[in-house]
Amino acid sequence: MRIATVGKGGAGKTTIAGTLARILAKKENKILAIDGDPNPNLALTLGISREKANNINFIPHTVMKLEEDDYGEKVLKMALSENDLFEKYGTKGPDNIDLIVMGHPADGTAGSGWMCASHRAVRGLIVELTGYCKHTITDMEAGLEHLKRGTAKNVDMMIIVVEPYYRSLEAGMRTFKLATELNIKHLYVVSNKFTNEDDENAIKSFCEKHSMPIISNIPYDSNLIEAERNEKAPYDYNSEAPSIKAINKISDWISTH
Repeated sequence: MRIATVGKGGAGKTTIAGTLARILAKKENKILAIDGDPNPNLALTLGISREKANNINFIPHTVMKLEEDDYGEKVLKMALSENDLFEKYGTKGPDNIDLIVMGHPADGTAGSGWMCASHRAVRGLIVELTGYCKHTITDMEAGLEHLKRGTAKNVDMMIIVVEPYYRSLEAGMRTFKLATELNIKHLYVVSNKFTNEDDENAIKSFCEKHSMPIISNIPYDSNLIEAERNEKAPYDYNSEAPSIKAINKISDWISTH
């Protein structure tokens, strides 16, 4: 299954993407993690050391090229073989995880249209590497740009992460509407960082009003803060933490569909 996590900046999508990848990998699934955020942080959340993360080779947007198929239609194809891609740009993570990280704005030139090419590259890789593993988990760019450019249209499941704040919920609603237009098959909300029953009910009420199904409720969890302070992946810091158990519910759904 091709899965993408999206949400407003700071909502927790990277933490959820990395932890979900770890949980699924623990179930003996081969996982491909793609960091498609211009501010990449997925490596540390997966449990890759900072030293190793600092030496990752970012994938340039030129890894994908436009070619004509047999019907004269333009299609995206990888400019190198799958083996060469992972040998040059792949990073081995814990368990059975492979990580690839897209290039970031520093690799481009202001005003050059770099981000457009980057979105196209992410979109192409999600499709081209579908058969590489059991599940692909992509941590998308914060905001709506990836949807407007159709970057996420080739995923099977989109997880929209929202917090119990109006701006986060509004952003989640706009994301849900755009994702619906892209005909994404499995589209769900994850309620994140609620601290009390009022927070949880606020998210539930908003999502019900806009017909947005919630797949998991993740409470505010100090374990996540402590994990970051100790430079550990949340899963490695405390695999029994309330937040980890809530994310595990998402993996249970994926494992049965």
